[in-house]
Amino acid sequence: MTTYTRTQNTTTKIKICGNTNVEDAIIAAEAGADAIGVINVANTRRYIDLEDAKAIFEALPIFVSKVVVVTLDNVPIKHDKIKSIEDTEADCVQLHGEESVELVADLRENIKSRVRIIKKVGVDGNKKKSLNNALAYESVVDAILLDTMQGGRGEIGGTGKEHDWNISKEIVERVKKPVILAGGLNPDNVARAIAVVKPYAVDVSSGVESEVRKKDMVKVKKFIEAAKSAKSQ
Repeated sequence: MTTYTRTQNTTTKIKICGNTNVEDAIIAAEAGADAIGVINVANTRRYIDLEDAKAIFEALPIFVSKVVVVTLDNVPIKHDKIKSIEDTEADCVQLHGEESVELVADLRENIKSRVRIIKKVGVDGNKKKSLNNALAYESVVDAILLDTMQGGRGEIGGTGKEHDWNISKEIVERVKKPVILAGGLNPDNVARAIAVVKPYAVDVSSGVESEVRKKDMVKVKKFIEAAKSAKSQ
C-alpha cells in the first residue's frame, strides 16, 4: 500500500451511503457522487442483502466506486463473508464494527482481489483516544472513516449527529492514509466541515434522506454541489 499525502487530492471526494435501491444510487451517481455505499449489517435500518447490493452495483456507471458496509464482530467465518462481498464486484469493504487491528491485518493479508479496506474509527470527546485508534489502524487499511461515536446499541451510523471536527482535523493531519469524514453531514454544513477538517472524502447517509431508506434527490444534489464547491486547501 502506498503512502498517501493530501497534496494528491485537489477535490474532496463524495460518498453517498445507505442506498437501498437502484434508482437512488443511479441518481446520486449521475449527480456526481464518487462512491455509492450499501449497508449489509443485519438488524439495522438501511440493511440490504448482498444480492440487492450486487444489483445496485451492476447498474452504476463506470468509474463510480462501490462500497459494502459490514461489521465482522459477530461473524463466525469472516473470510467467507469477505468472499461474498467480493462476489458483488465491490471496490471497497467498510468495516464499521469494533474489528481489532489484528483481525483487519489478517483480512488485509488474505484478500487476494482488488477490494480495499476502509475502517471506521469512532470520534467522541476524547481526542487522544480517537487519534490513537486511527493511528493504530493506519498501516493495515487503505482508508480511515471517522464517524460520530454512538452511545446506544445497534447504531452503526446514519444518526445525523456531528462530532468535534477539530478532533477529525488533527487525525487528518496525523494519519498518512486517506481520511473520510462522516457523522451528521448534510447540505447545509458539509462545506464548513470540509473547510475545517480537509478530509480526503465526505460520507453522508441520513443527511440526504426524505425518510429512512429513501434518498431525497434535491438534498443529494445540493450536498454534492456544496461539497464540490467547498475549499479544502
